[in-house]
Amino acid sequence: MPTATLSNQSLMQTNILDKEFDSLINIDEIRESLRQLDEEENRIDAFLDDILKQESILDTSLNSLKAIKPQLDTLKVKAATFTDTVSQTAHLAEVISDKVRQLDKEQTRAKLAIKYVEDVQELKFCISSLNEAMQKKEYDRAALLLQRASKIDSSILKGSLAEFTVVSHYFYLQVFAYILSSLHQSTQIIQKKH
Repeated sequence: MPTATLSNQSLMQTNILDKEFDSLINIDEIRESLRQLDEEENRIDAFLDDILKQESILDTSLNSLKAIKPQLDTLKVKAATFTDTVSQTAHLAEVISDKVRQLDKEQTRAKLAIKYVEDVQELKFCISSLNEAMQKKEYDRAALLLQRASKIDSSILKGSLAEFTVVSHYFYLQVFAYILSSLHQSTQIIQKKH
């Protein structure tokens, strides 16, 4: 886009307008001043023509901008809607993530509860089978059952669920706990010696 500027020479000659024309008395000086004024007028006219040309270019540019303004307004509305949608989606993702974490915790608790119940059932089986093996004097089987039961977490023996579930064999449960405790102590002593 061309820019309208006055040349340095033209700017210097604008000083001619500052001249005191009343003091001119010589015809040659008057003619020279008139010539310079005429040149300055031509330069100013050319400068103004350039400005007018630029005005039409600016008008064209402004009209182009006015033409795309509705599209820009539509884009602005769509961008705001998109931003709002992204914000809502991010919030929803955060809520879902929290729910997934809660479900993970619940699943972990459920697995622990299932493991606990399975261990109690295993203990119940071992005690009833141990009782049966002792009555039939199957000491090898009883030893295997004791070994199998020794793998059960000792906290199960002290738990109320085991006591409640294995009520009919509560005495055996106490004996079994004592035997297991003794086995654990013996195992630790043997391991320390080696």
